[in-house]
Amino acid sequence: MQTYRARSSVVWGWVAIGLGVVVAVIHVSTVGFEYATGGLGLGAAAALFGYGAFLRPHVATYEDRVELHNVTQTATMPFSRLADLDTRWSLEVIGDDGLKVGAFAAPAPGGVSARRQHVEDKRNDVVDGGVPGRMGDKLGTPSGDAAALVHRASSAWHEAHPTAPASEGPSVTRSPDWLGIVVMAAALAATLWGLFG
Repeated sequence: MQTYRARSSVVWGWVAIGLGVVVAVIHVSTVGFEYATGGLGLGAAAALFGYGAFLRPHVATYEDRVELHNVTQTATMPFSRLADLDTRWSLEVIGDDGLKVGAFAAPAPGGVSARRQHVEDKRNDVVDGGVPGRMGDKLGTPSGDAAALVHRASSAWHEAHPTAPASEGPSVTRSPDWLGIVVMAAALAATLWGLFG
């Protein structure tokens, strides 16, 4: 199994956790523990949100399938049903029946990054000449790196199983990620406790 999580997600996740801890500690140290519901609640909410929304989501490739672990849902697609990869908004895996699912953990670069890269490419005279695809297709971007990981694993599976039949049913199997749901519900509860508790 190989996993991919954007570096920026790891950074933002730990920043949110650190901010939550700092808010809680400062509030407890200034008003005392019995009156610190606001700081404890909002600090816990920030930490839980950072963990649930940034540190948990990832793309995982196994020997025969790709799994996209999003905030509250896990989607699985066997390589025998994988038809294409798209990186317009994020990494999207597209099944042979047209079903697709996006990866929260592998977003495409924003407009500023794409514009900066376009200007740099123009300066280096590679526009229309040697830069194929979208900005999100390029290695070094979250969606491009995740797409390369999935493509390598899928290619290895297809080389090992050139005549494997496609499975029946829909190409994407979606299931709730109960831990993600609990973490996000706890973050919401902590927010409400911090604001109104």
